[in-house]
Amino acid sequence: MIRISRFLMLLALCACARPASMRSQEPSDPMGTMPPPGLGSLTQQDISLTIANSQLTLRFEPLNERLLRLLAPDAYRALSGLIANRSAAIDSVSRYSGSTQPGLMLVTVYGNVPDVRFDPTLVGVSVNARRIEPIGIIPLDANFNRQQLAIRTVGMGLFVFSEELPVYSPMVFTYGTVAAEGWSNKISTFDRELARVASRARSQAAQSAPDSVPSP
Repeated sequence: MIRISRFLMLLALCACARPASMRSQEPSDPMGTMPPPGLGSLTQQDISLTIANSQLTLRFEPLNERLLRLLAPDAYRALSGLIANRSAAIDSVSRYSGSTQPGLMLVTVYGNVPDVRFDPTLVGVSVNARRIEPIGIIPLDANFNRQQLAIRTVGMGLFVFSEELPVYSPMVFTYGTVAAEGWSNKISTFDRELARVASRARSQAAQSAPDSVPSP
């Protein structure tokens, strides 16, 4: 079970109230696969996994910029805006933990029964049997902050990790003992969309290039 310190939860909450300075939305990309924005066509469903038990349904969305740029423009702007609006809280958590390139994941919780409680510290991420621990949780609404949901209501929280989530690796998301292992099936979709985005970018560049002028 993951144990997040109460101080980090409070730190994230306090930082949300401060004006947000714009953080860089373009992390380092050693593999050279950072696609240009605005050319993708994926939906948020394409980059998320959902798990459920009898009381709760949870949706996990890793917010890695490399993956976000494969989204359709409206979805990209929405999630990029969410990150920008919470940049002060993200920076506060990152500074406290010493992280220079934090990873982010949006978790949406749906209540399936009346007045159900949930525990955000039960959320986990692992890849190749290695656990990736969150360093802070930023509640995005009152329901998530209370950790209690009425039936058919929603709570949302932003999980901050000490490192970027490896979205091109077979990650496993868990809530307690319930696990979602279908991320590996999505990687081929990401690869195909990345190739399409690269093709669109090349086509646009060719169309906007000035006609060559013959030498005299």
